[in-house]
Amino acid sequence: MLELDRVTLSYGEKEVLRDFSLSLPLEGITALRGPSGCGKTTLLRCIAGLVRPQGGQITGVSPRETAFLFQENRLFPWRTVGQHIADVLPRERRGEVSRWLALAELEGEEKAYPSALSGGMGRRLALARCLALGGALYLLDEPFSGVDPERAERIMGRIRTLNTPVLL
Repeated sequence: MLELDRVTLSYGEKEVLRDFSLSLPLEGITALRGPSGCGKTTLLRCIAGLVRPQGGQITGVSPRETAFLFQENRLFPWRTVGQHIADVLPRERRGEVSRWLALAELEGEEKAYPSALSGGMGRRLALARCLALGGALYLLDEPFSGVDPERAERIMGRIRTLNTPVLL
């Protein structure tokens, strides 16, 4: 169980989370929903250990056990699509590159550079890289931004088969 107990975080005068508590199962897919600016990204960053709350505690998973997909793709322009995936895989798993590209429907793009990808393709590459990294929990911040709904649904179905908890 992932437990957030009275988590509080402010950026200067702006209070983003105040005494926020939540219990989430570490199984399946859990979606956080709310209006823009309500603190969803901040909450994911706290769980990932990227931002330290001023109060409260988070237990149930270590930040070292999470794989985080940022809102920005954060792709290196000098690395190919295939290299982006290979870069996060241990040497003994390098043969899995095509598996992760297939999951994100990027077959045939292994040699392409990010500048040659559409926005949705870049997003799918960032998602595939995050999933290939692995972990006890995937934290996905707007994973399907710029991806058409039909493709997003197909990819989500493949993510479900990974049997790793997902918080998006």
